[in-house]
Amino acid sequence: MPKAKPTQVIVHRLELQEKERDLLELYVAGRTAKNLVEPITAGVTAYVAYKTSKHLYDWGDDLFSTISKNMEKARQMREEKLTKDSFENPLKNDGFADDGTPTNIFGLPGWGIWPGVL
Repeated sequence: MPKAKPTQVIVHRLELQEKERDLLELYVAGRTAKNLVEPITAGVTAYVAYKTSKHLYDWGDDLFSTISKNMEKARQMREEKLTKDSFENPLKNDGFADDGTPTNIFGLPGWGIWPGVL
């Protein structure tokens, strides 16, 4: 059964007094500060936990120093001159280079399928 259309519109209006406005502004400011501080606190906590664990349990090198070493090694590898002896025949590859380092199926350093990938 269809509903009848409304014949009148009633508007309800809520008004805040001065004290209620002040409390609402204080609440909004507190929520904004909380939303900004919580992610920063979580990041600082994670960093402090990492550094503490590293110091207590001697967890290898820092992430930055490891990345720096890897980038320097990659830079040196790019500057080396490739010669005929730099590659092994993939059909006669025993998995190791002449100096004993492991190679992949293409005769390049690393065990990965793609050249140079570990």
